[in-house]
Amino acid sequence: MQALVWVVTVLLVAALTHISGREGGAVSGGLGKQSARQQLCNGACAIALRVIHLGVDIHRAFQEWVQSSLSQAGLDVHELLDGNDSEAISERRQRMADFLTSLPQRPAHLAVILPETREDIVNDVEVLCASGLLAKVPRLTIYTRDEAINDSVEAISGRLRKSKMVARAFGSTPRIDLNSGNGCVEQLGIDTDRISDTEPVGQRADICISLWSRGNSYPALSALARELADQTRRGLLEAKQIDEALVTRRLADPSGYGHPDLVILVDDLACLPEFPPWQLQNAEMVQVGTSSATGSLGGAASGALVRYAKVKRRWGK
Repeated sequence: MQALVWVVTVLLVAALTHISGREGGAVSGGLGKQSARQQLCNGACAIALRVIHLGVDIHRAFQEWVQSSLSQAGLDVHELLDGNDSEAISERRQRMADFLTSLPQRPAHLAVILPETREDIVNDVEVLCASGLLAKVPRLTIYTRDEAINDSVEAISGRLRKSKMVARAFGSTPRIDLNSGNGCVEQLGIDTDRISDTEPVGQRADICISLWSRGNSYPALSALARELADQTRRGLLEAKQIDEALVTRRLADPSGYGHPDLVILVDDLACLPEFPPWQLQNAEMVQVGTSSATGSLGGAASGALVRYAKVKRRWGK
């Protein structure tokens, strides 16, 4: 912001100097004086513009250098989480966690869209869960167009229960709400004796994870339309009561969080493969590339969080 004010101020001074020089040259009677003063003003404007261009170039180069450094640091995320618990690794892991949690803005709801070509969805969920816990992101949605992710719910649950990577990211055993596409919520690592029934699901956990597929998109809209039509037919609902507010409430996130703030498109995805469109109204979208190995997925997710931290939110506009 300060840099922007500085640039605008220099531009205004240069413009006023240029205008003043032209007016002074027109009023002055001596041709020699007109030329000298005009040339002086033109030269001052040219120097000011060159300084501004140089400043912008330096700022851009610095940003690129910082982004490159952060991206390289992000590649270490998998190593830090999957490595041993030596003092050096633990210290580096804590520094990475401190850096991510100190970002000026972090998403309260992160959504990751995986291509159908990903080979091991269980590992992907484990890595993304650990990366979310490391950055203290409370809400994570993982989406694949096919049903492979929902077919793997039991394997994913078992992996997260005993994952050392997830425990290292959080510093202890985290409380996880795992929500499958059919709406079933499984609580992992939670002492149910200490849970208040009045506390919303998802907001009592350290991270709430939803596993979505195509069934959570347009088929969900069709199911809602049939439900509303049935309730209207049975006299439980009047047609005039069906408005935007009602549909919004019915489609609201059961965990209590809002729509995604950041959507990450992984690898070669160039579109949103039937991702629920109503979930995108406030989202910033970032495309990241990874190798087939899940290790780079954690680094890509951390790099996307860094990029998001520098974005001026558009709020869907």
